[in-house]
Amino acid sequence: MTYKILSLDGGGFRGVISARIIKAFEEKLKEKKLHEYFDLVTGTSTGSLIAAGIAKGKSADDLLKLYKDNGPEIFPDHIRRRRRLLQITRGIFPVALYPHNGLGDILSKEEIFGSTKIREITKPVLLIPAYNTSKRELVWFCSNNPESHPRWYDDIEVWKICVCSASAPTFFPPYQLEEEGEKKPFVDGGIAANNPALLAIAHAMLLPYNEQPQPSKQLKLDDIAIVSIGTGIPTKGYSYEEVKGWGMFGWAKHLGDIFLPAPNDVNANICWQIIRGGNDENAKRVLRLDCEIKDDKLETIDNPHLYDGFVKVAENYLDEGKARIGIHKHINPIEAIEHFINNNP
Repeated sequence: MTYKILSLDGGGFRGVISARIIKAFEEKLKEKKLHEYFDLVTGTSTGSLIAAGIAKGKSADDLLKLYKDNGPEIFPDHIRRRRRLLQITRGIFPVALYPHNGLGDILSKEEIFGSTKIREITKPVLLIPAYNTSKRELVWFCSNNPESHPRWYDDIEVWKICVCSASAPTFFPPYQLEEEGEKKPFVDGGIAANNPALLAIAHAMLLPYNEQPQPSKQLKLDDIAIVSIGTGIPTKGYSYEEVKGWGMFGWAKHLGDIFLPAPNDVNANICWQIIRGGNDENAKRVLRLDCEIKDDKLETIDNPHLYDGFVKVAENYLDEGKARIGIHKHINPIEAIEHFINNNP
């Protein structure tokens, strides 16, 4: 039996794409639920919301509903209009940020995460990265710290940790958590690991912690299988003439379509190569699912009115796209999901 990991990229409201792909995976599991199949789930930014939802036993439909019903509260129209105005004025006024209370009020609802502390998540293990700006370090918030070595955040509510991980610079202000009586500011984990697949592998190989039952041995790379899901790959290129005139605000504007997707692809390729290890038989234990975004307007990460468009992008990918299962072999994503499940029961 392999130790199965689900890793979810950041990408703002484009998390709808990930949730729709997860729905296809869930449908192929048939007898098992997502939280029963995976041993560890990890996610950065919007991926942290999905990962935490799965860890709480939520279905893919629950996750899609979370985005569809609450998007306008997380990304209010009046803030987005102000942000567009700032683009026109080339950033001569302070950037408009979305408030935390929209996202926090939603995630803290009892029917979503409520008062659940991260240490109360037992199966699967939950891993969420967020960046501490005061210490200039990435914190790996995990649910399986041993009782003999507790961490300061063990009794912090999951929803607060998700808000930390989702506080993307230029979109949200930092979010503060109290560590040993001192408030620490956190921003989006995507600063360091927008695709947290490699973090998840490293964390799994540190086991055993307080796993129940205890693993009979410490995990090795050959024991691990991983599904990594993205939030879409913008394909529009930019010419020298366009890029040279962007300035500081112009570059900040492209956080969602350049700065986040680029390391996602790098981490996905490294993850695929180290698991495969030069042998396509090992490739049965790694699957990357992500799709191209060819419509310019769907590159944005903060427009909830694009929900249907994001769902359609994911469905087109599932119907007509390709996923790699060997060094020179690509098949339909649905078939690739079946291939992964059959080889990692």
